[in-house]
Amino acid sequence: MRSVSDLAGFDFDPPSVLERSRPLVRILFVVALVLALLAPGSASLAQTGSTAISDTDAVLLTKVRQAGLWEMPSGMMAMEKGSPIVQKVGFAIMMDHGRLDVATRALSQKLNSPVPDQPSEEQRGWLAEQMAAAPGPEFDRVFANRLRAAHGAVFAVLAQLRAGTRNDDVRAFATVGNQAVMRHMTMLESTGMVDYTALPAPVVSTTAAPTGIQLGLDTSQIAVVGALFLLLGGGLFYGLRQIKSNRGRARTSRPAAARTGGSHG
Repeated sequence: MRSVSDLAGFDFDPPSVLERSRPLVRILFVVALVLALLAPGSASLAQTGSTAISDTDAVLLTKVRQAGLWEMPSGMMAMEKGSPIVQKVGFAIMMDHGRLDVATRALSQKLNSPVPDQPSEEQRGWLAEQMAAAPGPEFDRVFANRLRAAHGAVFAVLAQLRAGTRNDDVRAFATVGNQAVMRHMTMLESTGMVDYTALPAPVVSTTAAPTGIQLGLDTSQIAVVGALFLLLGGGLFYGLRQIKSNRGRARTSRPAAARTGGSHG
């Protein structure tokens, strides 16, 4: 029979209450963080901005805000119902959108441009679809494809707004947002569950532009440019011929001078 001293090296202590409750503490922390992010701005952050904002700039803020309002809960569900890789992707997307949401609300207050507090009706439907999906492969598939399709759509919108905005703050914000969307698409694709055949085909204009449109030239201007080209080209050709002719005369005169110098020697 083992003595007390023989058993001294073994740890028979059961897990502490703190260790057993650690997963629950993590979940509660995440929930508290998300609720804090979704809470309306405090009185100390009253709208004081006076910078002019266009309708398209307001659309940018709305799109990013609503994306966060449904993708943060999606990330939380992924942590509970997804496979290990989907859990990691969901957590990263949730945290990214948490930071973006803070920046979105701050900029909306600075520019005096209100943003929504609820996801769109379509986004609420996507959340309901994820909630109804069984944990594991079914949820993974719904999560990866819904978020990948949504990111692809908002990526195109952000790129257009980034290219056309006149506001420096909005331009910088759109750049950060586009980088986040690209990162999320890459992570979602890394799950290996994205059905690319189900994604909408890219829309690219194939209409040929009329001649001169790229430079903004009309017919008369094109004629003037053509005439200048001919004049410059003709002048260059004439100049080259003159140089060549002068060199030929120089070569011809050198032997004669040599012969003349020889007769005097």
